[in-house]
Amino acid sequence: MKLAKIIVGEMLLLGASILVFRSVWTLLDQYFGSANLWPMLVIGIILTIGGLVIVNHEVECEMEEARKHDRSTANSPVQTEKP
Repeated sequence: MKLAKIIVGEMLLLGASILVFRSVWTLLDQYFGSANLWPMLVIGIILTIGGLVIVNHEVECEMEEARKHDRSTANSPVQTEKP
């Protein structure tokens, strides 16, 4: 049941992102015209690369923190409850 909710949520996000992307594309065409497509493409590529670098850095930080946590729990002695 939980997986079905996640899939429905992902499908909603996908549909919404298509509508938002199409709306932004239309607004950019309206304001900047089709003559400025190359500069807009270059700006988009630069912003995409910047966003991917930021996301990649954050994921690496999270993974390193998880590895440290795993190492610390693996090295600690197992504590048993005493009645």
